[in-house]
Amino acid sequence: MRTRLLDAAVESLVEVGYAGTTTLGVQKRAGVPRGTLQHHFPTKADLLAGAVEHLAERRFAQLTREFEAIPVGADRLETAVELTMHMFTGPSFWAALEMWVGARTDPELLAAFLPLEYRLFDLMHNSIRDIFRQEFPEDPRVPTITEFTIEIMTGLAMRVLLTGDLDRNRVLRHRWGNAVRILLGEADPTSLTRPISDVG
Repeated sequence: MRTRLLDAAVESLVEVGYAGTTTLGVQKRAGVPRGTLQHHFPTKADLLAGAVEHLAERRFAQLTREFEAIPVGADRLETAVELTMHMFTGPSFWAALEMWVGARTDPELLAAFLPLEYRLFDLMHNSIRDIFRQEFPEDPRVPTITEFTIEIMTGLAMRVLLTGDLDRNRVLRHRWGNAVRILLGEADPTSLTRPISDVG
């Protein structure tokens, strides 16, 4: 029953956002009596704190699945960029983004959310870094490039949520992947001067 309520809370965050998510709305989505909700989550703060952990577990599972699915012989640099982007797409990310918005002005939510978000980013950073290091095991630039990749993909994900411009996102992902190759000495720096329309 607790999981049912938490799934309903995440669905609500995706569909109506942080501001529109209420305990009554979550109760109706879950199809449970009011007393059941209050038994598990006496307040909205309790419900959202539970949703934070539930959401983090879903995102950890997504990250694990993504990395386990990397095919043998895949282009490791391209894979690292694409997998990072995948972590910032779909309902779990949209719900997390709503939590970011809410946590900005809600100290109680921030206290529950931030440690788990740090843990997720550490896991993501280590996983992406290890992909880069499979090709560049001793390169001291890899941790910084990994961090840049995560931050850039985060920004692109938020941009596409607002604009819906998937084609532009694809071009920019491709360009960042090329920039990574340049930074790691795998591509000609002049390749970044090509017009965007020339990017396949």
